[in-house]
Amino acid sequence: MMKLFATILAIVCIAAVATEHAEAQGCCTVGASSIGGFESGVQPYRKLSAAINYQYNSVTEAFQGRNRLEDPLRRTASVAYFNVQFEYGIQPGLSLLGSIYYSDKSRELTVTSGTGNERFPETASFSGSGIGDLMLLAKYQLVSPGILSPFGLYVGGGASLPTGSFTREQNGSQLSIDLQPGTGATALIGWAYAVRSFPELGMSLFATGSYRYAGPNLDGYRIGDEILANLGAEYGFNQFFIGSLVLRARFAQKDYSEGRFLIGTGGTYYDLMPGIAYTDGPSSARIFGQLPVYRNVRGIQLTLTYLLGFEYRYIFDFRDVNSLMTPEP
Repeated sequence: MMKLFATILAIVCIAAVATEHAEAQGCCTVGASSIGGFESGVQPYRKLSAAINYQYNSVTEAFQGRNRLEDPLRRTASVAYFNVQFEYGIQPGLSLLGSIYYSDKSRELTVTSGTGNERFPETASFSGSGIGDLMLLAKYQLVSPGILSPFGLYVGGGASLPTGSFTREQNGSQLSIDLQPGTGATALIGWAYAVRSFPELGMSLFATGSYRYAGPNLDGYRIGDEILANLGAEYGFNQFFIGSLVLRARFAQKDYSEGRFLIGTGGTYYDLMPGIAYTDGPSSARIFGQLPVYRNVRGIQLTLTYLLGFEYRYIFDFRDVNSLMTPEP
């Protein structure tokens, strides 16, 4: 009887802890990942870039501030994204990027129950999946790279629209926001990209930055503002293979709900992202990863352990014969 009571009590404790910390622990929100449209300039006029992108995120390392520690709830999480992206050059120097994803998120936490020598772990699992939010971004070319000046500068603005569900339930209870496929809120996005090529060396340096401001959803939950900054280099080994290395910085503010800022959300995150791409005419394939370098988080958070991803891209050319004979301004 005592063992049965201890088991029931452990399950109740797991549910209570998971509910109490659901919004305060953004362990499945790993931030933006490597999505090509954010890391390239404007698509040429009347060309369409179509890409599919798969990413797997393992989220198992717990941090408090800058210190790694054993998670008190012994949580582990994983997030898989399947992303579809289109970008079309609607005018010379102006293109429109659209992106939407399907996500599959899961999290487990474990507590130990029992007394004396009869102690045993009890594990609870939570998962959510579905189509996420739609992102639209208009990109404009400020400075066009050329032979005499191989420098390009681009800016853009757009929004993330609440097309994904944020009210999925499991066992009659609504999942926490970090396990939902969508946010339920509209977010405004600002973006910039700069590139400097060195043709004689077969390489280029680039930097990107984006700012996201999200409003509250219908539950009154507001995800904290986020800044992403990337500094990277690409090197062409030959006419087919291109290697890249990116240092990514993410600065996230605390989430806000029910009149208070939530602990266990927000922080500073630095990661390295190596990748290699194979290009052949209008098609390209790329594999990439992401590894943690530095963490300084608020509260106790699970953070990204590693990311593995694959992307395939194809560029369709809808220009007519006359336009092919006329160079773009």
